[in-house]
Amino acid sequence: MFGKLVRRAARSEPLQAVEAAKAVPPPPPAPWAAESLLGAQAATPAAAEASARERLRAFAFAAADLLLEASVNGTIVFATGNFEQRFGAPADSFIGRTIASLIAPGDQSALAMALAMVPLRGRIAPMILHLSDAARSQASVSAVQVPGPPARLCLSIGPVPLRPADPPGHVEGIQNPMEFAREAEALMRSGRGRMGMIEVQGWQAVKERLPAAEQSRLREGIGALMCDTGPGAQASELAEARYGVLGMEGGGLEALVRRMELLLSRSNARNLARVAGTEIALEAGDMPAATACRVLRYAVSRFTAEGTAAVNALGSAGGLAGILAQAALRTQAVRAALTAHRFRLAFQPVVSLKDRTVHHYEALLRPVATPGMPVHSIQEFVTFAEAVGLSEVLDYAVLEQALVALRAAPSASVAVNVSGLSMQSPAFRDRMFALLEEMRPVIGGPPEGRLLVELTETSEIDDMDAAAATIARLRSIGVPVCLDDFGAGAAAFRYLQQFRIDYVKIDGAFVRAAVSGPRERAMVASMVELAVAAGAQTVAEMVETEEQAALMAELGVHHGQGWLFGRPGGLPGAKR
Repeated sequence: MFGKLVRRAARSEPLQAVEAAKAVPPPPPAPWAAESLLGAQAATPAAAEASARERLRAFAFAAADLLLEASVNGTIVFATGNFEQRFGAPADSFIGRTIASLIAPGDQSALAMALAMVPLRGRIAPMILHLSDAARSQASVSAVQVPGPPARLCLSIGPVPLRPADPPGHVEGIQNPMEFAREAEALMRSGRGRMGMIEVQGWQAVKERLPAAEQSRLREGIGALMCDTGPGAQASELAEARYGVLGMEGGGLEALVRRMELLLSRSNARNLARVAGTEIALEAGDMPAATACRVLRYAVSRFTAEGTAAVNALGSAGGLAGILAQAALRTQAVRAALTAHRFRLAFQPVVSLKDRTVHHYEALLRPVATPGMPVHSIQEFVTFAEAVGLSEVLDYAVLEQALVALRAAPSASVAVNVSGLSMQSPAFRDRMFALLEEMRPVIGGPPEGRLLVELTETSEIDDMDAAAATIARLRSIGVPVCLDDFGAGAAAFRYLQQFRIDYVKIDGAFVRAAVSGPRERAMVASMVELAVAAGAQTVAEMVETEEQAALMAELGVHHGQGWLFGRPGGLPGAKR
């Protein structure tokens, strides 16, 4: 299967980096948000000398070509090493930036989790991450926390030897399209680049008619081609036989499509499948950056779901601006559908893993196909609404319907999704709390009523203070808040640090992967540990087997959601 990035993933962990982590004993747990070193440097020469000794002790055994010191909230205060060759800028220019700025967007969630665990563990064990340099090269990243005050991190970033067992084109699984979209957003913000999308049309026929061994060889051939996309380029499989490519030079996509067509023509798939490709210029133009990012995510979502033809139908020839302009023609129809509640809600149970009793139900949007409705699938409905600025309309309409359902089912509790865009909007906040006040007899009050809010990460929050105020007010009236899809993106770790959260929902990709090996189980265990330290309970989503349920319970997860416990349907106990 194609991997997160179509590059070979190295696994080895340099012994020197491990020894460096052992060289400094882990300190006692530090406060959740420690003071930054910016403006908090050693006040005396003796203190400065002691700080230098500690830094040298931490770095003494590091097998690294980049050395950093940072505050525990991730701000770089010291940098040395081969920054010029890696990033094309001197080491001093990185002081004041964040550690995350050195890491490729697709790996920033892994870094964020590791940083969030430092106050609990005192170190970051060596981990393999992609850097944000032009080549998106892999590196081993490790760190230890040095006692303060203030506490700080000493990080080493060093080379990783390739694992020789990996054959050309070796990959590990389909990348989350949201991670790919974040990579594309980073490229767009740099003011350069294009996003290519390639689809092997007819792959289902290939699967049905060719032997498994021949399918495997064909996939390996495609993998080898996708690995050879040019210096600094990267490619990912976003859905079966649908690939996204970033950083290719002009004409590169057409050449890659021709090479894939040639590969098919020399196989028994030549009469079964063909290759189609399309490109979008990653230029925001006059659009605000946040709007351009939402349009880009919408395009990635449409390609993942329906392929290149769907993207071309969006107006992609005109770039992001062309997609937005064409989408605007359909905005009024979607707004009218939302206002008229031309959708329904399905409710899926969330149960206690201890005794399988239902804790609450999540309200899931189900669009109703009606004349004039330009979108039909769930994901398209949501991403389209966000792209054209209808997130608040969507979230409010769903909240209204969920409260109607609560009134009809007096014994049930319900969770509704609210996007980061809505959570930081003062206008949405005012409308929401006016409605909640009106429905107070239905939802109950503190400490925990019958309504929960799930904060989704489809769009990152820019105004953290406004979002924090909304969350605090919700909790004050007995509406607990849950972080949705925890682990799928880096922003959720920042939210857990800065917001008071009651529940954390672990992304289903981690739940599925946890049964496959100790590394994946350790990641879920770390998420549980982190959530509990923040005072939150955990929910595992997409639990489909008894094996997954038992493992989640063993790892300390409190609640589970998935087909094992019930599929989405009507809200039990509702009066008709």
